[in-house]
Amino acid sequence: MPYGSSRDRAPSLLELTRTPWPAPPLNLFLTSGYRPGVFDLVWTDPSDLSLNSRFQVCGINIYRSFDSEFGPYDRLNQYPLGAGFWRDQTDNILELDEVVQAGQWILRGPDSSAELQSPRYIFRVLHYPIVKPGSQRLSTTSLDDVDVTIDDQPARLLSIMGESGEIEIDPNSYPNVAIQNLDPGSVPGPNSVVRVTYRHTNNYLRTDLAQRVFYRVTAVGHLLESDCGPHDPVELLETPLDQAAYTSSQEIEKIDWIWKEAVRRNRWILDQGGERVKLFIRKQVGPLCSCTYQATYKQPLGDCLKCYGTGILGGYEGPYDIILAPDDAERKIAQRDTGRTVEHSYEVWTGPSPLLSQRDFIAKINGERYSIGAIRMPTNRGMVLQQHGTIGHLDEKDIRYQVPIDNPSRYLSNQVQPAVPQLNSPAQITDKSNIPVERQLRGRSVAWENTVW
Repeated sequence: MPYGSSRDRAPSLLELTRTPWPAPPLNLFLTSGYRPGVFDLVWTDPSDLSLNSRFQVCGINIYRSFDSEFGPYDRLNQYPLGAGFWRDQTDNILELDEVVQAGQWILRGPDSSAELQSPRYIFRVLHYPIVKPGSQRLSTTSLDDVDVTIDDQPARLLSIMGESGEIEIDPNSYPNVAIQNLDPGSVPGPNSVVRVTYRHTNNYLRTDLAQRVFYRVTAVGHLLESDCGPHDPVELLETPLDQAAYTSSQEIEKIDWIWKEAVRRNRWILDQGGERVKLFIRKQVGPLCSCTYQATYKQPLGDCLKCYGTGILGGYEGPYDIILAPDDAERKIAQRDTGRTVEHSYEVWTGPSPLLSQRDFIAKINGERYSIGAIRMPTNRGMVLQQHGTIGHLDEKDIRYQVPIDNPSRYLSNQVQPAVPQLNSPAQITDKSNIPVERQLRGRSVAWENTVW
């Protein structure tokens, strides 16, 4: 696997390397929107690169992954972007006056299972969960977040189950002090038209619990007529994902040549004496497993072979080949209330890529598996240089021993998710007027500019 620190091409290769696809843009930066669920991406125009002089660049595509920098990635934009800015954010869509169809009703009239035979009117919306306005996909139970009308007249609501999208209309009568009488309940008739207004999440950008977020940006274009002929059909070409520009939520500054050399020397140390292991990265997002139900906050089953105790189908991404510092700790057998077990934990370190997280695990060549604890990341000006953490031995009865080791490079097919960028000013980055744009590297600090140039 290539190191994430080599995400930008060396300037000396920009004019010498010819590729059958457009080169991705340089200087890809990710900045926070300073509120949960908002990231801003900026990059330089790939058409300015001399390497892309053979291509007519049509735009760029943005891909996002929540699990690891190796994927799986989902494409965020529906069409290639021509701008140099993209805002990725949680997008809660307002569904206005959705007509409730006959198939959406769960109960419409007397409930035969109830003892009092009281009429109940419950329906499910088309898009759920129903969320609070401006929230990070927080399902709602508040009656103020949903509006229901029956034949264009407001209806009272009895309850809302936001996670499952179920809404119950209140059929009861209530006293009206002003007229000294009862206000009849609002119930739909056989031919009534029921409309509902609510919000649901279209694009969810999870940022809680130190969520890892990775982006890759590719260039899209076609060969010019001088290279492909005036009558040849135009074929759109795209940068392969493994060659695309890369950034993550942990990257604050572009690494300069000094610290890149430090990372390379640390890598040389690991190559000489490190231990080769296979890394499994715990999934954070994805389809929920049938053994859990988010509405009741039920914990996933510890012996489920579909999610391996994570609650997400598949459980883990990988395995990926990495190198860790060698084992230097004692191993002992201890007696616990659950029986005898092997106690073997020690601190390890590795390079800046791939990013590790607590509850990932590794598999050694001898078949033993170890859980990864809390991770410490030494940095310089925000650039991750190393990763330190403690790993602990897993008992053979642990469900993580059931995770198969098959193809070490599993990538899911990309799924298109339509999204609309918002205009905003680009992030402030260094700019050298005397350096050609195709050779220019950029950072965010004066120290970085002085070190590089």
